[in-house]
Amino acid sequence: MPTYRLLVEYDGTKFAGWQLLPQGRTVQGVLLDALREITGEEELALYGAGRTDAGVHALGQVASFRTRKTLSVAKVLRQLEAMLPADVAVRDLRLAAPSFHARHDATGRAYRYQLALRRSAFGKRTTWWVGRPLDVEAMARAGQSFVGRHDFAAFTRRSKEQKSTLVEVEEVLVVPKGPVVLIRVIASHFLWNQMRRMVAVLVSVGRGELPPEAIPELLAGQKPLPPLAAPAAGLFLEAVRYPGEPFVLPPLEPVGVPAWE
Repeated sequence: MPTYRLLVEYDGTKFAGWQLLPQGRTVQGVLLDALREITGEEELALYGAGRTDAGVHALGQVASFRTRKTLSVAKVLRQLEAMLPADVAVRDLRLAAPSFHARHDATGRAYRYQLALRRSAFGKRTTWWVGRPLDVEAMARAGQSFVGRHDFAAFTRRSKEQKSTLVEVEEVLVVPKGPVVLIRVIASHFLWNQMRRMVAVLVSVGRGELPPEAIPELLAGQKPLPPLAAPAAGLFLEAVRYPGEPFVLPPLEPVGVPAWE
C-alpha cells in the first residue's frame, strides 16, 4: 500500500485541536473528510507528527496516510485546494517510504511562541499581548537553563500515553522583533502544555517576577510555576525533523501581526 506524506499549515483559532474528537471541529477531521472523499476510502487513517491543542497553529505540521491505490499527487493537491476551508492549507504532498509514519519517525520538533508588547488589531489570534515591556536579555539567559536533557514533569500533566517526562531540549531562542518577542524551542518532543508553561515562566522572568536562575528549581518542582500557562493563540508548530533529512525552519519573523512599532 502506498504511503503519502503531507506538509500542512493551519490557523488553529477555530479548531478544537489537531486530533479527531467525538465532537468539535479538528484539523485531522477536516483533512480526513477531504481525503476520504478524494480516495473513496472510508477507512483511511491520517497520523500527525504533533497533536496540537485547541487554538494552536502550525506552519509545518507533517501528516501521513496509506491508500489502497497509487494517487496522482498533483491532482490530489488541486482537489485539496478546492475542498479545504480557508484556515487549512496542504503545502506539499508526496509519496513516502512504505513504512513512513509522521509521528513515530520524527526525531525533533520546533515550536515558536509570539509575544506582543503592544496591542494590535490583528494580534489576538496569533500572539499573547503581555501589555508591558519585558527584559528580553534575562529571558534569553533563563531559556538556556532549559537546554539539555531534563525531567519536565513539573511542566505537564502526565497522560496515560506518557511513558516518560524526560525531554531533550536542543535550543531556546528569545528574539525581539520590534513590538514582538519570538521564542523558538527545538526539542526531541514536547509534553502536553510543556511549551506554554515554559513561555509563562520566561515571561515571568521578563517581568522581573522570577530570577533567570530559578529555572533549575522549577524543573525540580522546588518552586511553583506561574499559575496559568501561556494562551494557546501565540503558539505555532514550526517544523518536524526526520532522520537523514535537512531540518528546515521558517524565518523567525512575526506571523499574523505587524512587526513595526
